[in-house]
Amino acid sequence: MVKYTPFSDEAVLVEFGKRIAGYRLNNNWTQAELANRAGVSKSTVEHIEKGQSTQLLNMVKILRALGFLNQFIGIVPELGPSPMELLMQSKNQQKNKRKRASKPRSNTQGRASSFDSPNVFSETSIAAEPKSKWVWDEDK
Repeated sequence: MVKYTPFSDEAVLVEFGKRIAGYRLNNNWTQAELANRAGVSKSTVEHIEKGQSTQLLNMVKILRALGFLNQFIGIVPELGPSPMELLMQSKNQQKNKRKRASKPRSNTQGRASSFDSPNVFSETSIAAEPKSKWVWDEDK
């Protein structure tokens, strides 16, 4: 694999053109056949293979004809959500959390909790104490 950092822009275009020509030849296509499949002129294919500049639209058409459009699009990755968008999404998810459908049931006096083992406690062993209501200033 060739690293492009030391290459000039022109050298990159020449290398790219050579690779396009190589794939065209691997498919046993003439320049005219590739041009016809891509919907561009034969001279456009000639220019690209020589490393000359061309319009990006023509390059997309040729890459599509060769089956490399997905790789071309993949050069620049999709932009993900910004940190602020992620924060807003998490706040919305917390806001939209499901609420309980009913209040939790409390133990009634004189009954064993459903979490208690039936062997440990029985209804007769739990003394039910009458609870009085708390009155304001009663504790003074």
